[in-house]
Amino acid sequence: MFHLMQNELIKIFKRNNTYILLLIGLAVILSYNIFAKLNNSVQDVSNQYERAYNNDKLILENYDSLQIKDSLEDIKERITLEQYAIQNNIKYNILLNSQNKNVIIPVDARSLLIKTFNNFDIIIVFLLIYFSTTILSEEYTTGTIKTLLTKPYKRTKILLSKIICLVFITILLLFTVLLIQMILGGILFGFESYSLEAIRYNVVTKSIDTMNLSFYMLMISLCKMPMYLLLILIGLLLGVITNNISLNILILLGLYILSTLKFLINNFTKYIFIFCWDISKFLFTEVTITNYLVISIVSIIILFSLLLFIFKKMDIKNV
Repeated sequence: MFHLMQNELIKIFKRNNTYILLLIGLAVILSYNIFAKLNNSVQDVSNQYERAYNNDKLILENYDSLQIKDSLEDIKERITLEQYAIQNNIKYNILLNSQNKNVIIPVDARSLLIKTFNNFDIIIVFLLIYFSTTILSEEYTTGTIKTLLTKPYKRTKILLSKIICLVFITILLLFTVLLIQMILGGILFGFESYSLEAIRYNVVTKSIDTMNLSFYMLMISLCKMPMYLLLILIGLLLGVITNNISLNILILLGLYILSTLKFLINNFTKYIFIFCWDISKFLFTEVTITNYLVISIVSIIILFSLLLFIFKKMDIKNV
C-alpha cells in the first residue's frame, strides 16, 4: 500500500500543471492580501463600532420598509458582535459573515486568517477536482492502467491507495493555504493579532462564543473534510466512467457552485448531500450538525461502494 501511495504522489508532483496551479493559487492569495492592505485605512475602531451599531439598530427597526440585501439574521448577528466589541473595548475586526457597508472596520491578520476558507476555499476545491479527475483518467490515456491492473495488487488496494493519497494531498493543501495566509497576513498586518481569540456569534444561544484561534481553524478544517472527500470520490468515479478530463472538471465545478447557491436550498434539497457536505457552515447555527454529518457519511459509503464496484468490473482488455 505504501509503495502504491508513494508512486501516486510521485506522479502527481512530477506534473508541470501541478506547480502551475499552485503558483496561480499563491498569486491569488498574495493579490488578495495586498489589495486588503492597500484598502485598509487607519480608523478609530471604537468610534467605528459605535457608528456601525447605531446604524444597524436603525436598519433593524425599519427592516420591513427598507430594501436591504442583508438578511435579518446577518443584521442581528452584526448588532450582537458590535455591542460586544463596544462593551469590551475591542480594537480589532470581529465581524465575519457580514459587515455594514456604510462603516469601515479595519481588517488585521487574525480576521483574514479566520476568513481563509471564505476567500480561498475555491483554490483547494479546484486543485482537488483536478487531481481526482486526472489520477485515473491519465492512466487510461497513457495506457499505464493496464500495467497497474496486471500487477499483484488487489483492485481494492489500488483504489484505496489513490484515495488515501488524495486525502493526504487535501491535508497538505489545507495546511499550505492556511500557512501562506498566516505568513502573508502577519507580514502585511503584523503577527501580534494571532494571539487574540476567535470570536463568533452563536445563533442558538444568542450569545458570543470565544475560543483559541488555532482550535477554531482546526475545527473549521475538520468540518470541511466531508466535502473534500466527496469531491474526491465523485472525481474518481467520473474518471472511471469517462476519460474526458475537461468534462469531468466542469461537472465537479458545477456541483460545487450549485452547493454554494443558497436560494436552491429548501425543505427537500437540504437533504441532498451537495447542499450539506460543507458542515462548517452549520457551526454556531440552529441546525443540528449530526444530521448532515450522517448524510455525508452515508453519501461517502454509497459513492465509494459504487466506485469500487465499477473499478473491479472494469475489463483490462477494453481499457
